[in-house]
Amino acid sequence: MEKAVENNNVEDNEVNHRQMRSNIQVDDAKLPVWKKRRYHVVLMVFFGLCTLLNHRINLSVAIVAMTEKVNVTLSNGTVVEEQEFNWDSKQQGLILSSFFYGYIATQLLGGILASRFGGPLIYGIGIGATAVLTLLIPLAAKTHVALLFVIRILQGVFGGIVYPAILAIWANWAPTYERAFMGNIGYTGNYVGIITAMLLSGLISVAWGWEFIFYIFGSFGCLWYIVWIFVVKTSPEVDPFITEIEKKHILASLGDRGQVKKISHPWKNIFSSPAVWAVAVANFTASWGSFTLLTQLLLFLNDTISFNLSTTGVLAAIPYMAMVCVLFVSGFLADWVQVKGYLRTGQVRRYFTSCAFIIQMIFMLLTAFTNDPVQSVIFITVGVATGAFPWSGYAVNPLDLAPSHASIIYGLSNTLGNLSGIISPIISGYIVTDKSRDQWRIVFYICAGVFLFGAIFSLIFMRGKLQPWAKLDKEILENKKLAKDANISSENNRQ
Repeated sequence: MEKAVENNNVEDNEVNHRQMRSNIQVDDAKLPVWKKRRYHVVLMVFFGLCTLLNHRINLSVAIVAMTEKVNVTLSNGTVVEEQEFNWDSKQQGLILSSFFYGYIATQLLGGILASRFGGPLIYGIGIGATAVLTLLIPLAAKTHVALLFVIRILQGVFGGIVYPAILAIWANWAPTYERAFMGNIGYTGNYVGIITAMLLSGLISVAWGWEFIFYIFGSFGCLWYIVWIFVVKTSPEVDPFITEIEKKHILASLGDRGQVKKISHPWKNIFSSPAVWAVAVANFTASWGSFTLLTQLLLFLNDTISFNLSTTGVLAAIPYMAMVCVLFVSGFLADWVQVKGYLRTGQVRRYFTSCAFIIQMIFMLLTAFTNDPVQSVIFITVGVATGAFPWSGYAVNPLDLAPSHASIIYGLSNTLGNLSGIISPIISGYIVTDKSRDQWRIVFYICAGVFLFGAIFSLIFMRGKLQPWAKLDKEILENKKLAKDANISSENNRQ
């Protein structure tokens, strides 16, 4: 009899909790968007990524002006050619790739630090440090090329901890059915950063000199960091500006995760989980495709049909502009089909990732077999824009699998993903020796194979549920919540 009463009480409590969460969600929906602190966080993440990509890309534009040969008239009337920096192609290649060497080294470390000290702290330090180092680039370049090389590696080291930290931020700030939308708004900063760096760096160099590319973007990064410190807090519980309604809504959706201070990561389970490796393989696939679609394909067009896309910054930015637009659509669509019950979380993650890889594979091959420059730009743009959908798939999937360990999972996957940036160009370099169309097609066949493998692997192994090895944190939280509710009930009864 007592057990039956206890079961009834549990069922009543569950009904009451569901009703309470529903009421909180309705109240949150009534709040104006500009009052919601979680969107302030998203906006700051957006500008942070925009800043980071400015710092990563601007040297690619500046180095043209830094190594440009200009005619100088001497006092005796003789005209000679001079270069401010007489770097050969090998030195330029080392300088441009040096960011990447530091970047790939700290992905997993960034996940560990974000999990231990909080996403906002690590995210802010990563971007703030790259901003300060950006300001030092003109001095380093004029001192010695080796110092410039070191500065760029350090930028990569600090830049590498940024992306895993984002997952730790979403784990505390993104309600379950807003993860894809909030994530995609934030990640849009990547592509806006590329666009602004491509469009503005050249204009700044012509107007004031190449040094001001780094002074302006570096100063903006420092200003962003100051604002970040004051605006973004670790979690809703410690944010003094958040409304009580929004705080309750976020905590109700996330299960009050902010109470866990120390997290023990189940490393063996993480490294042996097929669902985790699905995220890593998808990251590797997306990165390989990105390097091929946005770098090697442009070389292919230049080699085979004399179509140099880099002749105009606007034209080169078209694929990124398309990516920005589709990111908003894919994020909204991913959350909408879940809320409406059309697809489960796991299905969204699998379909958005796998289908996008197949479409990208098709348009990449179409580009390889066309001789028309206009068609090439269209195919590249569609292929790149389709890459927005996996951001609603694998990129936010660690939050579904293990929220407490999401930054670790993303750091692991991003390490594997960025290896493609080393492997892909090396393979292409060995294959494309005389710049023939047939040799380039081999490169595209390999990339198509990577896309196909990634699509199949994601479709089979990607999951959208909390993994068994990650349920311990949830059980601890639920026990704490039940104990808290019991204490409140006991106090009410005494009163």
